[in-house]
Amino acid sequence: MYRRYVRNAMRYAVLTVIGLAAAGCQKVPQGLNTQPAIPAALGEFVGVTTDEGARTAVLWFKQSDQTIIAVRVHVPQGITKFPRS
Repeated sequence: MYRRYVRNAMRYAVLTVIGLAAAGCQKVPQGLNTQPAIPAALGEFVGVTTDEGARTAVLWFKQSDQTIIAVRVHVPQGITKFPRS
């Protein structure tokens, strides 16, 4: 009898956790988020690194005179597209 009680309690606990996890999910946006364009005049794109925040990135560009430019961007949640202009 005790095992049956524990088994039922575990089932209810697992179902409760699954329900809470499903309630906390967010819908994925249908399209890509488009941000303001990054000017092509910044130079050749070299790479990207993460910044202090979870949603902040640093884009690195190399100009024709061999100088390096770092551009800090805020990346909203989801998929983001940064066009070049």
